[in-house]
Amino acid sequence: MTEDIPPFLRSAYNRLMDAIDVSATARIRAAKVREGDWDDLIDVTDAIMERTAQLDDASPAIRAYAVRVAADECRWHEIESRCHPIPPEVDHIKNSGIYRWYPNATPPPALEPDEPEPYRIPWE
Repeated sequence: MTEDIPPFLRSAYNRLMDAIDVSATARIRAAKVREGDWDDLIDVTDAIMERTAQLDDASPAIRAYAVRVAADECRWHEIESRCHPIPPEVDHIKNSGIYRWYPNATPPPALEPDEPEPYRIPWE
């Protein structure tokens, strides 16, 4: 195949083929990165929060919240809105760069206004 290339184009052909090889190598490396688990963040779960509350040096605030969770009064992913003051462990976990704070937590339902239904004309 390279025999068909005229000698005055061989240099350009070789540079083009080198560029294609570099591009193919970069594509293969990118595919390997994409296939690997490059997202190393740990999802925060209820089990992680329970273990955090059971540590010897856990704050009284998180221990008290753990008691509320055990009594089904609230859930762990609600700790920011239902616990005042927020335990220092929560700030540490959220700012650590190792954890992803409750990605699967369901958002609270939207509050419905206290307005009555609009009047509808009944069609006969």
